[in-house]
Amino acid sequence: MQSTKEILMNLNPKKNYKKLFTLWGVIFITAILCAALIYWWKTREPNYIYTTQEIILGDISTSISANGTLSPTHEVSIGSVISGIVLEVLVDVNDEVSKGQVLAKIDSESIEQDLYRYEAQLESAKAQLKSARVTLEEKQWQYKQLQALFKTTGGKTPSKLDLQSAKTSYNAALSEVELREANIKEIETAIRSTQVDLKNAHITTPIDGVVLSRSIEVGQSVAASFQAPEFFIIAESLEEMELNVSISEADIGKVKVGQSVKFSVDSYPQKTFEALVDRVNFGASESTDNIVSYEARIYVSNKDLLLKPGMSATADIVTDSAKNALLIPSSALYFTPTTKKDSAKSSSKLNSFGLGMRPVRTRGGGNKPQTNSSIWVLEKGVPREVTIEVGISDGILTQVFSDSLQTGMQVIITQKEEK
Repeated sequence: MQSTKEILMNLNPKKNYKKLFTLWGVIFITAILCAALIYWWKTREPNYIYTTQEIILGDISTSISANGTLSPTHEVSIGSVISGIVLEVLVDVNDEVSKGQVLAKIDSESIEQDLYRYEAQLESAKAQLKSARVTLEEKQWQYKQLQALFKTTGGKTPSKLDLQSAKTSYNAALSEVELREANIKEIETAIRSTQVDLKNAHITTPIDGVVLSRSIEVGQSVAASFQAPEFFIIAESLEEMELNVSISEADIGKVKVGQSVKFSVDSYPQKTFEALVDRVNFGASESTDNIVSYEARIYVSNKDLLLKPGMSATADIVTDSAKNALLIPSSALYFTPTTKKDSAKSSSKLNSFGLGMRPVRTRGGGNKPQTNSSIWVLEKGVPREVTIEVGISDGILTQVFSDSLQTGMQVIITQKEEK
């Protein structure tokens, strides 16, 4: 058993206070260290994995799309200006024809009969004119004789009544001659008109070309009294064609004569045809639902005759281009690095990619992407911001201008936190 002295020594308050102080000190320091560790863990910047793409040098262009229809550069519709029965049809679709070649013949028997009648009337009119001229000469001689006699006799012979009667007969004979001459001209005009009708009984082509369509058959009755019927459509040449496309008013200002065009047709889905803008119409072609469109004509070379009139085509008109341009992926324009602090900001400040956006400086104006005025490149694993000016874009790549950029640099597209 402990003695009374030992018990009193164990109950010494100084030693108890010292142990208690040491214990609380250890607890306090441990708590501080834990709090510091938790704070460091929560506020530490994690490691990020960056997706990058190399800056390249290349060609780029922008274009607008338009739809249209192919047609020959020169196409004529041929019909008939006379009525009758079709006797012969001498050509068919796809036949090549030469200028002046007869395509079809219409029965001209009634026209020939009219021509014979007019020619007979002309001969009769000429004979009547000859007789009228003889009569005129006689009346003129009589009138002159009476005038001379009247002057010689001092007005005594013939009487004034006889002199006036001779003058009237002379004038009547003169009028008869003029009437016969006018009648001859009228008959000659009818003959020439009938000869034209006789010529038109042979339907000919005014140009060299190819028959695109034929709507006439042997035995068909032609009635050209009110409107000339259409029998043939002739294309001057299918080696040169035109593509007429409709362009919206929002894009028409970018389209200029001479711009290159690439287009395709359903018949050759794997083939791309090249052409040039030949004309841009000033007048609006149509307005639907308050949307105004304009027509542009595109010249097309068709030496291999693959393209046919009436084919529908989808064209891409190159409105701007650049060669040997510094190119970056367009998605890089939308990237801004984020930190753990940034992640706490409102998502309303993020774009559709979840990336921040700022105003952009552009060169040349026009259809430029309105994105960041800077991009981020990865150097030794660390993002570095580079100020740029944006050029043209095709939606996938974008032209940029900056003295700080060169090919081979890695531009950052996205980032994610390393797990």
